[in-house]
Amino acid sequence: MPANIVPGFVPYFGFMLKDVGARLAIMAHYLQTNRHMYPVMRHQNVRAYRGMLPWTQDSAFIAPSAFLSGNVVLGHDTCIFYHVVIRNYHVREETVLGDHTVVMDRASFLGQVSVGNGVYIGVGSTLDCCTIGDGVYIGPGVSVALGAVVENGAIVAAGSNVPKDTRIHAWELWAGNPAQKIAEVTQEQANEVAHIVHEQVGVAKAHVQAIHDHIHHTEELDGEWLHLAITEMEKQQQQVTLKVPVDIPLEAKRFLQPRVHMRRPEMHMRMSYPVNRVAPWMPKVADQTANA
Repeated sequence: MPANIVPGFVPYFGFMLKDVGARLAIMAHYLQTNRHMYPVMRHQNVRAYRGMLPWTQDSAFIAPSAFLSGNVVLGHDTCIFYHVVIRNYHVREETVLGDHTVVMDRASFLGQVSVGNGVYIGVGSTLDCCTIGDGVYIGPGVSVALGAVVENGAIVAAGSNVPKDTRIHAWELWAGNPAQKIAEVTQEQANEVAHIVHEQVGVAKAHVQAIHDHIHHTEELDGEWLHLAITEMEKQQQQVTLKVPVDIPLEAKRFLQPRVHMRRPEMHMRMSYPVNRVAPWMPKVADQTANA
């Protein structure tokens, strides 16, 4: 299913109306009652780019901090976890993620990336204009370069670097930097990959329910709860006391002041204070230190 392409400024205007309308609805809801407003995240998961709007209607979970932009299509029960970035600014070929695919935290997709069904993308992985088959396991921290192809059932071990235009054949286990074939994938390993994907889909659905419950629970909180919370925070701040000696020697005060390099003042901004300090017992040269 191609991405929804709308020419002109219509998608941007629509997103602006949607954002303003959502906040007006929340404000109107709280103006009718005595409840206090809960913070609303201004981050938008899905953004249009030149009329190309990601297709996310059938996905299972998109984390609040994830970012999808451009020609992107998500399959059924696709799970996008926290801080994931998926960008595709090309019109002709879309970035497609198949059904029951799990993308873990801080993964990054650049360009036309095609991902099959039942795929696990590990934490911090980077995929750049590559093709991933069905049932593939991409370990944490894996980098798949431009033009690489990972066929069905293959496994790429954690921290591996798949070079450009590399083809990993079906049911092969690759590892290393650069990645090389080290073994064949057994049936037990394939079953473990399917189990991990199924388990993470369940975790994603639990996150959806937890976020929903948190929002509704926050809506039920009233002004009395907010007053009690602020009072408790003030009590905790009063318990923390800072003791500073009153009689500080003059040389110690001069030592605590930062020293600025006269010939290169920018060094004071780049270097930490201990590097720029001059102790009282150190020799002081006029052309090297200020306030000597």
